[in-house]
Amino acid sequence: MLNTKDILHRTPYKSPMLFVDIVADINFPEISGYKNVTMAEPHFEGHFPGNPIMPGVLQMEALAQLCWLLYVGNDNSPIKVSALDLVGAKKFKFRTQVVPGDRLELYAKEIERDDKNVTLSVRACVGENTACEGMLTFAWR
Repeated sequence: MLNTKDILHRTPYKSPMLFVDIVADINFPEISGYKNVTMAEPHFEGHFPGNPIMPGVLQMEALAQLCWLLYVGNDNSPIKVSALDLVGAKKFKFRTQVVPGDRLELYAKEIERDDKNVTLSVRACVGENTACEGMLTFAWR
């Protein structure tokens, strides 16, 4: 398990752009964690006043950050890299709104890897409901 302090140490992300609060489990090639969604987050000022909804692109960002933590700074990763660059997002579907007070559960699993890229199946849930799912592809360096 990684807490927020551990995550801040392993990533270049800082508040307000850090979207993973806890990594609950890393069992390569899978990782899970979560983000506690709060009204204090600045994007809720404009998305949408009186009806705050976490933007889908920020849900994707949370999943991308989780994927980063599977590889970068993970001693058990078979790929030793200093950074991952997001190069593609495919088959994304947004199914459930994410609102302040929700705990956004994050899941990622490697499904394909070659000498330059890695693709992961990702999913974000609120309780039993899938908020979004798709595939993210990264190039490493």
